[in-house]
Amino acid sequence: MAVALIPLRWEALAYAFGAVAASLAALDESINLAYTNDDIRLCIMQRAIPQQKIGVSLLYFAPKQFHYVKLTADLPSSLARRAGLKNYDRIIFLNGLNIENDTHNKFYSRFDTTRHLPIQMLVCSPATYTYYKTNKKQFHINLPTIQHLTPVFATSTSESHTEIPAVSVDNDSFYAVRWENSDIVSTVSQSAVFKSPEFTHVNDICYIETKGQYRKGQIIAKGLFLWINIIQKEFHSFSGSRSDYNKVDPLLMNLYAPFVTRLIIPTNIYCDFKQFPNLHELVLCIENSKQFSQIQPDVIPNLTHLSFMLGSKFTLPMELIWNVFSNGFSSLRQVNLSHIDVSLCRSWPTSPSLQFVSILSCKPMDIPVILASCPCLQHLQVHISLNDNDDIIISSLLLNHPLRRLTLWSDYTELTSDVIDSILTYTPNIECFYLQTIYSMSLIDLAHGLANRLNYLSQFDCYITEMLARNCRINNLTDLHQIHPCFYRIQVIEENDDFRILATK
Repeated sequence: MAVALIPLRWEALAYAFGAVAASLAALDESINLAYTNDDIRLCIMQRAIPQQKIGVSLLYFAPKQFHYVKLTADLPSSLARRAGLKNYDRIIFLNGLNIENDTHNKFYSRFDTTRHLPIQMLVCSPATYTYYKTNKKQFHINLPTIQHLTPVFATSTSESHTEIPAVSVDNDSFYAVRWENSDIVSTVSQSAVFKSPEFTHVNDICYIETKGQYRKGQIIAKGLFLWINIIQKEFHSFSGSRSDYNKVDPLLMNLYAPFVTRLIIPTNIYCDFKQFPNLHELVLCIENSKQFSQIQPDVIPNLTHLSFMLGSKFTLPMELIWNVFSNGFSSLRQVNLSHIDVSLCRSWPTSPSLQFVSILSCKPMDIPVILASCPCLQHLQVHISLNDNDDIIISSLLLNHPLRRLTLWSDYTELTSDVIDSILTYTPNIECFYLQTIYSMSLIDLAHGLANRLNYLSQFDCYITEMLARNCRINNLTDLHQIHPCFYRIQVIEENDDFRILATK
């Protein structure tokens, strides 16, 4: 029997209806319920901004009363996929709380009310879930078979859950359309054209459904495939993400190329960037030295946004880092980088155009170098992967950087009070500060240090694992709240004899 899934609200929460006797396989015929061993994962995700989507639909199967997820885009850059979530995973715990008995409304409320905090989701495969329920075994947070996956942090401030096109179209199923009274060229699915396919021809002018309305446009091509994402002015249109680039008709490419302002490379197939004279945004999802060698100011002179979706372990070429931070790209405003090592680059020229920098892996001592090269930077987002205890050299020339927003995040590396204070010495103008770290000292001293350093602080968010024994902690958070109005939202969300987690709510 088919199961209806009804979308609810903007996070694509859905509720499933059906007969009690409906099989679990009704959700998806490819589900494998053959149990071999436990597949239980603790997945942790941190949004860059509260309204950011993580890339899943949150679903509920009423006949068997369980919550599960479905990836909205099974792509490498999806926050959910990077964290380790899989299609049809059963949700057991959310942020340390068992939600198995929650109604769909209650679960969504839990999910939606703490959007600024890291999402901790304990999930298991359908086979594991069936095995536990059949054998009346209980799920709990301390099961030895739980896989504690590496937390992931969003690498973009976009509200979208991914940097990859989310809509795919197949061969012979889309048209290239030039809109009436516009120079915009978009790809649309065949079903969006208000005309039978057998009577639709190149150069026909048709009515086309887009965003719930009908617009008039001219069919300029049909039956071909592009994985290029075309964005012109404020209109966004997405094509597929298959690696069929080498099959594109050169004549059609010549038609498209002037309109391409954003290019996404999810394949190893070579792409000549010079053919896109108006390219402003470039996203690379796969390591490819031939693509890296093209990221040069003379090849992409108008580049404004540059992103590498390559993970925190990939070190970008030094020449590329030099071009980014030495004003090689004079119009570059936003960069999302993987791992960088600036130990050999202590005298970059400045890059005054950069306003947002996100780095997935660097050392604390690299931060002053980045600040020095970006005098107009407004938002710095840094994942500290290693603290080698080297001193951060304080320069009097940098002590009043205009940075307004700072995100410092680490998984298992402790950011000590000295390291944090040294970084804030350069950035007294910060208004919004997010801190996520392990911490083995009293938070009272840290809070006083932040209040003294940051006179313009208006928003403080944190997720701090305090590694102090119970008898060494401050039991009453009132003293902490009174240090600064921004600290009033700090609450204890998890606690035991060895540690506690404090986060803003």
